[in-house]
Amino acid sequence: MNPYEPVDQTDVVVEGLSIGPIVDNIREQGYSVAENFLDPYLLKSIRDAFNTEVPITEMRAIGTQSGRTWRAHNLLAKTRAVDSVFLDQRLRAIVAGVIGKLNQVNITTLFNTLPGETKQFLHQDDGLWPIPRPHPSFLCNVLIAFDPFTKENGATHIVPGSHKLVEPVDQARETIQVEMGSGSALFWEGGTWHAGGANVTTNQERMGLFISHQVSYLRPQESQLISVPREIVKSLPKKMQRLMGYHQFGIGVDGRDPIDVLQDGSVVAPDAALASEWRARYLEG
Repeated sequence: MNPYEPVDQTDVVVEGLSIGPIVDNIREQGYSVAENFLDPYLLKSIRDAFNTEVPITEMRAIGTQSGRTWRAHNLLAKTRAVDSVFLDQRLRAIVAGVIGKLNQVNITTLFNTLPGETKQFLHQDDGLWPIPRPHPSFLCNVLIAFDPFTKENGATHIVPGSHKLVEPVDQARETIQVEMGSGSALFWEGGTWHAGGANVTTNQERMGLFISHQVSYLRPQESQLISVPREIVKSLPKKMQRLMGYHQFGIGVDGRDPIDVLQDGSVVAPDAALASEWRARYLEG
């Protein structure tokens, strides 16, 4: 069996959430919504971290030039407020159902879309990797709403079924907007054409948490191995370390598990006896 095959989540229920229907919707229509995915108390703690701990920047990208979206990337280096979200067993099951269990974090973003923001271009998140289409799913994203997402304040535009297309969609393509309440989560396959909506007719902010996962053999957009200081990584649970890219692909580091190397700092297996025998044989020869 290919270890990168999506996991069959038929009839799987995790913490009261039926995983199979969500995964099936993502496979068939490119997206799915899990309502009330995070509780209000956790949302408040993450919102507080965004407002007090995490440096923010303006982002003018994907067709927007207003500067009315504030973002914070590299969250695992800046706050521990989101750790429980990454390790949430429901999230892990959904991602495994879409792209397989051998996956890693691609990019993390907290954002706040302010009044005056314009609509993004329709785009595919997996378009950064030059892999011919059609191809197996290798990217699975989730967007968790802190504030209600409405058509008026810019709820995400989706082109249903577009993850199955080979040719690009026209920017004038008809879309749906995914409205959802605070705490709900929108999941989509990386090839699904989508865009953040315009927030030009309300005085409401629209805050959300975006997490992208990819199969573990691809290079991520945001390299957790470099961007998160090792002293922070060493303090995190092993499952989180794996998600950040400290997984053994091929021979690892000198044949060792990267997590072992992370903890002891040694990149060469400490086998003094073997090294002495090697040198003795060299001197004899």
